[in-house]
Amino acid sequence: MVTRGSRKEVDRGQAERYRRVGAALLQSAEVMAELATESDSFGNAIAVVAVHACIAYNDALCIAWKGVKSTEGDHTRAPDTLVFALSHQAPPERVRQLRTVVGKKDHVSYQGSYYRVGEARRLLDDAAVFCGWAEKIYDQRPPRG
Repeated sequence: MVTRGSRKEVDRGQAERYRRVGAALLQSAEVMAELATESDSFGNAIAVVAVHACIAYNDALCIAWKGVKSTEGDHTRAPDTLVFALSHQAPPERVRQLRTVVGKKDHVSYQGSYYRVGEARRLLDDAAVFCGWAEKIYDQRPPRG
């Protein structure tokens, strides 16, 4: 059984704002990754921005489909809201991918660990796949009623 976590109602018309933020964050992470060399210290920045791209896309989908947004301080619970909002439209592999990416947020942000550029690029690859799927499914959202 999936626990629901904390969430709040959000006007479905707000979803596009979150989608645009997610797209901008993903693009920013990709540009940083293109510019970075293995000797650069951009790994943490690339990873953090990629994680937040996924969080923004997750919010966009949940708002667009069900008019809800996760309010959990622990972002690892955000996929639970995605499953609630999309039900069978959320493939288990994309939910797992989202869990993996957001599960790394604390490590890359708060634990004082140096995240290498190569590691960040791998996380970005996972984030890009999730965000690409989210962009496609966003376009299939139900009409606002």
